[in-house]
Parts: sequence; structure tokens; C-alpha cells
Amino acid sequence: MEQIKERLIQYGKNLGFDLVGITTAEPLRAAQAEINRRIKAGIYSSLASGNPEERITPALLLPGVRSVIMVAMSYSVDPKLHAKGPKDNITENLATPYRGLLSRYAWGHDYHHVMLPRLSQLAEFIERSIPGTHCRIMVDSGPLLEKAMAHRAGLGFFGWNSCLITDEFGSWVFLGSLLTTASLPPDPFQARTCRECGRCIKACPTGAIVAPYVIDPHLCLSHITQARGIMPEKFRKLLGNRLFGCDTCQVVCPHNATASWGNHREFLPHPLIGSNPSLEMVLGLTNRSFQTTFGQTAAGWRGKNILQRNALINLGNIGDTDAVPLLTKALEDPSKPKRIAADWALSTIQAK
Repeated sequence: MEQIKERLIQYGKNLGFDLVGITTAEPLRAAQAEINRRIKAGIYSSLASGNPEERITPALLLPGVRSVIMVAMSYSVDPKLHAKGPKDNITENLATPYRGLLSRYAWGHDYHHVMLPRLSQLAEFIERSIPGTHCRIMVDSGPLLEKAMAHRAGLGFFGWNSCLITDEFGSWVFLGSLLTTASLPPDPFQARTCRECGRCIKACPTGAIVAPYVIDPHLCLSHITQARGIMPEKFRKLLGNRLFGCDTCQVVCPHNATASWGNHREFLPHPLIGSNPSLEMVLGLTNRSFQTTFGQTAAGWRGKNILQRNALINLGNIGDTDAVPLLTKALEDPSKPKRIAADWALSTIQAK
């Protein structure tokens, strides 16, 4: 099995996975206790898939599972590659000064579409190498607690902001999992922690890191930018010009200051959006143009209306009176969350 494991790891890296680690399929009992504490405290994520028992028990996700293979891909790409890539067709042609911030993970192609086909190839490799085995793959949207499983597989360690931090790429990584009935030698667990400097806790604009390693998702701006409905007023000023997601805790992390660049061009900024898209462009999106722009990124899964609601709040925070016509037009929008966002933005600008 050691030879198969070596071939498997090399094949995974040939497919483009930067890190490949293997662990057992034993339940994540320590994580179960933490889930129970968070449910009791009312800070369990509403976006979590599956029930708590499924999240920590691989055997409930694949009968007969013996091993879990965890993979990681870096999405922090050297800006020099971007300079050699296609021009930012939309944002360069618009003269607007109004721009929003996209979380780095949403700059390029949707990572689900990048990683899942490669995990399928890895699963086929295992099933060919060990006849009679079965596999199941997941990327983020499945029930498995992937960060905890990647931690146990030796891919990295936890930061106080609850991100998994890898030695080479910092926390700028996407994770994927492959459950298999094949019994593979596990990698050693590394009981490590981050530097515990506390910079992420101090930098969080909403105080969402309520304790080391504990995030209250209801306070996290990344979660709030993805939540449906009317954005609570107490978060609107704090949103700044964040259009989707929030990277604040990762930007200040010293582990990321020395992280290596990845080399996956798929995660370079979308050529029609860029990393700081025009808010005017966002507000003018039709269903069709949304699909050819944000619909191809990880920012597209919640739909056009949420992005436009966020863009209206961004304009209020930018505070330029030249944005008033855009906001006034949005007062007639069929979407109530967008109308309320536009009204708040107008009131904010008028109060200055």
C-alpha cells in the first residue's frame, strides 16, 4: 500500500493539487464536542451542510470508508501572471471611481468547478489501482468538516481566525476531500498552532472572532455579504466597500506574509470583473451578463440580487454625491433588500 500511496500522491500533484494528505476515517470526536458547544451558544453556521453527526463521521457519507484523502490548491496567484493575462475589459473601460472589494477566493474561476473534475480523476486512479474500492468526493459543499480533516491529515494547522494555515501557502488554499474504501497508510498528525499573535482578533471589524479559534458567523462580514434578505443596519457602515467576502483576518496574519504564490491561472481575476469590480457595472448586470461574469466565480452562487444589494451599501459608504442617480434608480427596484439598501445609502450620503 505504501507504493500505491506514493503513486497516488504524485498523481494528485500532477493533477494540480499543491498538497495531498491522507488520514483515517475515524470520527472527528473532538470536533463533535466543539459543534455541540457552538450550537448551544447559537453561533453554528446556517450555511453548514448536513447534520452534526454527518459532519464528523465519514462512515455516514460513504459506507465502508477506510481512508480520507485531503487535497489543497493555493488560490493566491503571483500578480505578475495577471499582468501577462487578458485585460480587464469592463473595469478598464468604465470611468467610474466606485469600486468594490472581492474576497480573493472569488477572483477567478469557481473553485468547485476547478477541483471536482480533478478529484474525480484521482478517484478513478484509486479505483483502477485497487479494484473493488469505492470513492466519494466533496469540495466545500458536502457535510464533511474539511478543515478539521485536513488538520488531521497533516496539511496544516489552525489559526485563531479558524482558517487552516499551511506552511507553504498560508491560509490562501481551497480544500477538497476524497473518501475511499481503500485502506491507505495515514500521514502523521502534527499538533501545532499558529503564532497566537492575536492580530486577526484585533483587526476583525465586527468582533466576529469571539475567542481563539471560534468565529460567530452571524458577526462575520464574509457570511453577512452572502446572507439573503435585508442586511442588518448595524453592519452596513462596517461593510465599507466589501462587495463579497472579507479577507481582513487573513491579510493581517503573519503566516500569510511569508506565504508562497500558487501557480494556478484559473484563480487569476476574471477578465471581465477584476479584483476590484466597478459598482456601476455590478448594478447594471442583467441575468445574462451576470452569468458570463460573476456566475463563473465563487461569488455567483448566491445570485445577482445579493451582490447588487451589497454594491448599493458600498456606494453609501463611499459617500460620493455623484452616485445619487444610481441609488435613486434603485429605489424602484422590485427587490425590497435592494430598495432598503439604496434608501440607507442615500440617507448616509445626505447626512455628510
